[in-house]
Amino acid sequence: MKNFLSKIFYIVFCPLIFSCSPIPLEMGKIENLKIEEVTTQSVSFFIDIPITNNSIFPFTIEGGDLTAFFEDEKIGNAEILETIHIASMKTKTYPIHLKIFLDNPEVSAHMAINALLGKKNTYHIRGTIHAKSIIGKKKIIIYKCIVK
Repeated sequence: MKNFLSKIFYIVFCPLIFSCSPIPLEMGKIENLKIEEVTTQSVSFFIDIPITNNSIFPFTIEGGDLTAFFEDEKIGNAEILETIHIASMKTKTYPIHLKIFLDNPEVSAHMAINALLGKKNTYHIRGTIHAKSIIGKKKIIIYKCIVK
């Protein structure tokens, strides 16, 4: 009976323990940026980013607390517009639909002028995203840089 229980432990609980690592999701470098819409209040765009899920469980990303920066100045808050389903035990590139709500008109104008002049701009997305699976929720810290 004891041998049977130890086998059950290894079969059932070991995968759970190893898949519950502190950060089972790893994000790679942003591969692509496609601007969808620009208004005076917001910018919506897609980024392609490889995500590795080291867990045996799939994750869902529905939102987060993100802030957008141009160079080192805050331009506004960013929002994930579509739910992202992350496959288990796999690395895959996912399109992420984001919208930045501009709340710093001076920096936003500077950013637009640089874009019109064809200068390379550095953008940062910082904050946390909320990922959930059947084993619970995790907050993942994001610090990504886009040079365009």
